[in-house]
Amino acid sequence: MTLLSPAAPSKFTTETSKAAAHRVGAWASRASDDPARQRRRDRWFSAAVAGVTMLVYLRSLMPGVGYSGDVAKWQYMSVTGGVPHATGEPLWVALIQAWGSVFPFGTPAWRTNLLAAVIGAAAVTVLFRLLRILEVRRSVAAVTALTFAVSPTFWTQASIAEVYTLHILFIASVTACLARWRLGASNRWLLAAMALYAMSFGHHLMTVLALPGIAWLVWSDRGRAITLRNAVWVALFGLIAACQYLYLLYMSDVGGYVEVPLHDLGDLWDMVRGGEFKDEMWGFSVFEYLEHRVPLLGQIVGAEYLLLQAPIAYGIWRGVRADKPHRDISIHLFSLGFLSTIFATNYDVFDVEVFFLPLLFVLAVFLGLGLEGMISWAHLHYPGHERIAWGVVGALMAIPLLTGLVDYRRASQRGNDDDAARIELALDTAGSDALFLTDDYRETQYFAYYLLADGQAEEHNFAVVGRHGVKVKEVKRYLRGDGGPVATASR
Repeated sequence: MTLLSPAAPSKFTTETSKAAAHRVGAWASRASDDPARQRRRDRWFSAAVAGVTMLVYLRSLMPGVGYSGDVAKWQYMSVTGGVPHATGEPLWVALIQAWGSVFPFGTPAWRTNLLAAVIGAAAVTVLFRLLRILEVRRSVAAVTALTFAVSPTFWTQASIAEVYTLHILFIASVTACLARWRLGASNRWLLAAMALYAMSFGHHLMTVLALPGIAWLVWSDRGRAITLRNAVWVALFGLIAACQYLYLLYMSDVGGYVEVPLHDLGDLWDMVRGGEFKDEMWGFSVFEYLEHRVPLLGQIVGAEYLLLQAPIAYGIWRGVRADKPHRDISIHLFSLGFLSTIFATNYDVFDVEVFFLPLLFVLAVFLGLGLEGMISWAHLHYPGHERIAWGVVGALMAIPLLTGLVDYRRASQRGNDDDAARIELALDTAGSDALFLTDDYRETQYFAYYLLADGQAEEHNFAVVGRHGVKVKEVKRYLRGDGGPVATASR
């Protein structure tokens, strides 16, 4: 097996000299290939993983508006710009606007959905590269990456205009760069990891959960990491990352949709802290946590990885017993998975499964390590019967892949057009000079998409007001021009 890093020979497992000698067998003869040939093979496999993943996501892509109010919001903000809900996510706001400019095809809804799919395919490809850095053979790395690609939660998020595929891309890329550096590659990989990590805070603040593991990795090779030059670069990256949020101040003045008006840095700080969501965090008693939230973890992991918990556990065991520097990489991964689990299980939201995605990514890495270990063990203890090991691994991997086909109806958003058809019918029926009132967040955002991104507000003189508990007398007061709560909401 060939390392992608020019580091010393692998010490990922505490193997005996007998195991090392066994590697010169026929199955490992390709390790003698020149590095350039190995890199070409990796590039071809990477392209195949990306291509297959992208085809799956294109097949399951949601065609227009729908799924949730937040999805509709990102879709029309790709046209209007502006300031969304806390915590702002300025990098995502800028990215969806830029994507609409460089890829001006299809409706704003469809092309924003497509952006999430492209980023999702990139994240799966980086996962493949990370597994190769950790010395997982190409075939196992590819199948493991594709298993993660068709896991229900990530697959769904790659079919709609949501932020979580970019969140996983950042986590995967930072981990891959750190792994390359920790295995002996040049300092530029550490700087790349720090730059990506700093920029990730402009997208989703949940990346702070990776900080303890990153700190451990850096400290584990502090002789190379802690230098004045590196400190200056990290400070510069941090400053640039913080400046991302100034974009929201600008958008508050010029954006077409401003959910949270921002007048100064104090307003910006209040928004970034996400105060409106604090009541949904850390509110469970010990009894509630043990009775409801802990079982939730088992349900989600079971639904995503089915019967693959055994090789995942074996991969974690291999990581714990590995020699440095591989053990340090495993500690980083374990820390990220553990802290993500604590956060997600203490967050009381209806779509809590998306906050388990960092954990599911970590488990995918350990799955690849576990499967690789199973094959290596069979080669060592049963030489000449390697096909048995491949048969066992193939059977295990067939389970999630076949389930992915079965779960296509659950994960795919290809036929999710009922909401769009219903809103379009309402707009057609209303004619011109219409005022739409709704007390539902999703409905309000769906109407807002057609009025803000589709241009129907100006064409037909439409307006939409989303307000909970609106009363008839309040509507009459608004239509008479006397103001009131509906007028306030309309503004």
